[in-house]
Amino acid sequence: MSLNVSALSDFKAALDAHAIVAITDANGKITYANDKFCAISKYSRKELLGKDHRLINSGHHSKEYIRDLWDTIKSGQIWKGELKNRAKDGSTYWVDTTIVPFLDQDGKPTQYIAIRAEITERKQLEEKNAAIMQELEAVNKELTNFAYVVSHDLKAPLRGISSLAGWLIDDYGDQLGDEGKKQLGLMANRVERLNGLISGILTYSRAGRNQEHRQTVDLNALLHNTIELLAPPPHIAIQIATPFPSISMEPFKAQQIFQNLLSNAIKFMDKPAGQILMGCVREGPSCHVTISDNGPGIESKYFDKIFELFQTLNRRDALESTGVGLSIVKKILELEHQKIWVESTPGIGTTFHFTLPCMTPDHMMPNESARQ
Repeated sequence: MSLNVSALSDFKAALDAHAIVAITDANGKITYANDKFCAISKYSRKELLGKDHRLINSGHHSKEYIRDLWDTIKSGQIWKGELKNRAKDGSTYWVDTTIVPFLDQDGKPTQYIAIRAEITERKQLEEKNAAIMQELEAVNKELTNFAYVVSHDLKAPLRGISSLAGWLIDDYGDQLGDEGKKQLGLMANRVERLNGLISGILTYSRAGRNQEHRQTVDLNALLHNTIELLAPPPHIAIQIATPFPSISMEPFKAQQIFQNLLSNAIKFMDKPAGQILMGCVREGPSCHVTISDNGPGIESKYFDKIFELFQTLNRRDALESTGVGLSIVKKILELEHQKIWVESTPGIGTTFHFTLPCMTPDHMMPNESARQ
């Protein structure tokens, strides 16, 4: 399709209205600069014509970066990239740039047209985000180091207190009497709770780390290992009702999810014949996992509270609990861009629902219709 002079003029006007445009000769000397180029560079057209783009070079980019640009367009290829330029008043600005070479009949460039769009605001936002992320990484590193120091400095005396309580009961139990032994037992239990709390805080602080150790995890094998590790008492039966998928995750984090949910179900079981049922169905790219029990249940007003750090619904002295386990599960799943929620009826039981990214092919997994 051929274009007449009027149509070409219209195309040029449209391009000038939308973009920052410059045309250079084969040596890179500017032969045309539109109004938008003059406005953003703060140079007049007279100051720009006959100069090359070193006039607006900010010095931000490496020599290799600029050399690659020139090597690309001199070979007759289109170059696309981002450039940070310097205006006449010393301010800098970013442009998303496309440079198109115009070739003669021998395939040699005779001139180049540079079409740009300003992206300064976007780049400033990216730089701010990068700075914030760098700060967060530094803070996280400090917090992690602090957590390890606190763990080391607190756990040593705690072990000493626990050992001392045991020795007092063993060596002076007859003299202490029943009340004295009871008080020492309470002290030992509280020391153990504090020790568990410190371990839980460390686990929680590590939950967002070690993404580089992501592996393919066979959940069928992991579940059997976890159940064996927890060694539920004889009156509690754990049933795996469906095949489970393979997922891509750090194995330790996958284990933490199931270990915390199952240990809670075991710990809080109040029925003489406890039942824990696990199932999994495919829902698009994710798998919907359920862990149900016939324990005491949870009132709906506590559904959000149970996922908060250090929250427990039982009196501390009635049942040892750090209130960290479910918050660890929630944090791990959220970092995997997954979700967890709970359904429960007091006195009847509780079902925890959560999703996991599924690697197992669709035909090897039950789908949502299997629930119906």
